[in-house]
Amino acid sequence: MAKYLPRLDHQTSFQLDYMPLLVATVTDVQSQVTSLHSIYINGSIAYRQAIDSVSDLNLTVVITAPLTVEEQHQVVILCQDLQHHYPVISNVDITWLLLDDVLSVAYIFKWGFWLRHCSVCLYGTNLSEQFGNFEPCWEIAKVFNDDIAAFLVCTQQQIKRTKSTIEYQNYCRRAGKKMLRSCFMLVAYRIDDWAYTDQQCADFFLAFYPDKATEIERLFVLINGPQVPKKASLFMLSQFGGWIVNEFNNIERKIG
Repeated sequence: MAKYLPRLDHQTSFQLDYMPLLVATVTDVQSQVTSLHSIYINGSIAYRQAIDSVSDLNLTVVITAPLTVEEQHQVVILCQDLQHHYPVISNVDITWLLLDDVLSVAYIFKWGFWLRHCSVCLYGTNLSEQFGNFEPCWEIAKVFNDDIAAFLVCTQQQIKRTKSTIEYQNYCRRAGKKMLRSCFMLVAYRIDDWAYTDQQCADFFLAFYPDKATEIERLFVLINGPQVPKKASLFMLSQFGGWIVNEFNNIERKIG
């Protein structure tokens, strides 16, 4: 019998502190985006495990046509306003998807899986119902990890350039989370489960790579602090990040 990956809870109410934020988000996006199709919540708010003033607002918004220049400008302001008026979140991150891409067979292992197993619909026609449940497979892990090499190069450049402490901490946090998620992708195809939190990513990964416990501890420092010198963060991105990329490529050569 096939073992399908878990889906998020679509029935239970979200944490009470985040309800005003979600209502405002849907209202604001509706008012600013004329080609809006549907809105989905992802991340810790979707898992009902958000932490006050720490968790991000992670959204996936499906649109029927690209945003206009004016809409892009309004969305930037919208995100800033949400972050300012709702201190329960630390950041707003929106992934914009074209409806045609979501429904394309070419993207089924990415956006089909993402909407079916990692998203909860807040508004519009729920596209997750267009897809069946997914089984663990390398194709899913691969499409969510194929940008890791470029991400590491870009983030190292950003860290080197920035003179802002706040920016630097944000880069470290984003890098730590991305690398931790990439570690999980190295083992995702081997288990009948899915990691929705940072700790789950670490636990699943370490079950197969117990010798990397020190590196995982350092990733949690990048994510949660205390702040480390630039030399230390750049070393992690270069050395452990390089190992992740090499291991990803090794698996791809074996399975791909």
